Amino acid sequence: MGVGGAAGERFAANLDVETAAISQPESPTTAPAREWTDAAARALIVVVAAVLAWYTWAHWGDFEVDCGRELYVPAEILRGKLIYRDFFYSYGPLAPYLCALLIAIFGPHLVGFYLFGIAIAIGCAIMLYELGTMLEGRAAGLTAALALLLIGVGPNSSNYILPYSYAATIGLLLSFICAWFTLRYISKQNGYDLLMAGFAAAMAILCKQELGATCYQMLAFVLVTEAILKRSIRPLLYGSAACAPGVTLWVAIYGWFFWTLTPAYMLDANWIGLPGTPGQHNAAHLYNLMGQRFVPREMFGLAILGAMTLGLWFLIAKARPLIRHVALAIAVAIASIHRFGLATKMAEVVSALLGFPTGMFFIGCGLVGYAIYKLKQNGDRRYLGEAAFGIFALLPAIRVFAAIIPKGYSIFCAIPLFLACIIVITRCVRAATPTMSLDRQRRLVNYLMAAELVILALLSIPNPKHRPDLLETSWGEIYLTTADANVAREMIDFISEQARNGHKVAVLPEAPMLYALTGTEAPNRWYTLLPGYLSQAGEDAYVRDLKRAAPDYILVTARNSIEYDAPYFGIDYDQKIYHWIESNYRVTREFGRFHRDASGSVIQAPLAALLYQRLDPLKDRRDSGPGL
Repeated sequence: MGVGGAAGERFAANLDVETAAISQPESPTTAPAREWTDAAARALIVVVAAVLAWYTWAHWGDFEVDCGRELYVPAEILRGKLIYRDFFYSYGPLAPYLCALLIAIFGPHLVGFYLFGIAIAIGCAIMLYELGTMLEGRAAGLTAALALLLIGVGPNSSNYILPYSYAATIGLLLSFICAWFTLRYISKQNGYDLLMAGFAAAMAILCKQELGATCYQMLAFVLVTEAILKRSIRPLLYGSAACAPGVTLWVAIYGWFFWTLTPAYMLDANWIGLPGTPGQHNAAHLYNLMGQRFVPREMFGLAILGAMTLGLWFLIAKARPLIRHVALAIAVAIASIHRFGLATKMAEVVSALLGFPTGMFFIGCGLVGYAIYKLKQNGDRRYLGEAAFGIFALLPAIRVFAAIIPKGYSIFCAIPLFLACIIVITRCVRAATPTMSLDRQRRLVNYLMAAELVILALLSIPNPKHRPDLLETSWGEIYLTTADANVAREMIDFISEQARNGHKVAVLPEAPMLYALTGTEAPNRWYTLLPGYLSQAGEDAYVRDLKRAAPDYILVTARNSIEYDAPYFGIDYDQKIYHWIESNYRVTREFGRFHRDASGSVIQAPLAALLYQRLDPLKDRRDSGPGL
């Protein structure tokens, strides 16, 4: 048995009699032959990841939004640029430098990034399996691990392979490692585990700040609770000392940047969206759409949905086998029909209640509340581990609190919470069948978790036919929709040709993928302009940089940034920059069908852009003729 299973046994040994009877490890003489071993479960995770990667190969990433930054920023680092100073970046410095190392070793190839992303996804899934095994058992851990893979291969930027940010996926992996070491510390009381948890938290905060902060809040909860339970400050001091080396590391790195570039520059020119920065309003609107909103009526509805989820699984477990099979067959049938574009509303209900419960935040709250209650009642350290993990799962899920679905930011922010939800569902199933033998309970849990995964797979795995056209680039291949592939090909060919002729092409407001794939650079540190990125003074500075760089052409894409509450560049934000472009350049070409949608839809239109060519005053006067 692996480390996770062994730690799970130690946790179970501390339970009261009733719970221990459920969680105790099986004897080799009584375990069914088909029971998964830890090694087989990990192998299954790798195999499923490989199959999903093969099925969706190169269908990941958003050509226009976010993902291009993950290629462009490492390339800039390899040109000798310094992060934060020479180019804008809003996350921690670790991920870009790892990606730069990837390019330095293997060259600028998308395949290298694809394999890197697949490795991260497998790492996240295995760590989630280990955590689930420690807390509840193999069934819960394997369900959560496979669910991560199923929802992690989506198109656009909602995936683990070519995501909106490798800082998010690497940070998530490091935070899982921190949680794993924390649970080991709670179980074994080994200072080494606490030291490693502190280092993992430090690495996480160097990737994505909020994930690192989540790790430290989990560690703080554990240390403070231990001090309270032991009525001594010594555990808190000892734990703080164990975490100090990690804290020293990230404070030194961030401190160097803050000292060198000044705090104002770091916050206003990089970590935009924080309170007091120009992008605060726009970021708040984005977070609201993502689900970070707390409307009482909506919260009540989510709590009801969470209760309905647990009640439904309880009834399915308690029902007679025939009724159970029919109910799950109906859910699977709805999910299957949905793959053909039918029964959309019914599929949303199945997803919200069974596949990826929308009310799981309140289910997680229930897990934490119950664990703290039992911890206060008998001081059992297993409940300290459950409460700590529950807090770890809840904190990042606040970002998507009211919009937990198996896509978008939820696949990053809510996946630890999904494991907490599965743990509670597993216990509901067991509570519904108290007269069953342990062996029959395990088989029932395995059956229901398998049904859960089938439903989630049918709802989540993308159809590669939706992006049928292969785009060959200097970095490798990527599949896009037919319209986007044609336009992207034209843009890349044009920028590459101009680069060979010594002409500069700037791309606004957002499509850094074009810079990366053509080996060109933005006219200044801002390779992307979105609402709230620039203040009024920042716009003036940007115009000065454009004058100095004097690009021969400027591509203005039809990027709809309505998620930031300002849809279009030059109309709803950064008007000064657009006015300067209109005054000094003229439209000479259209890539795709450029139009601005006034309907307020958040769905991105097909890739399109207007090409502006710099005016030549002497040529214009000659063309105008004498006397004019």
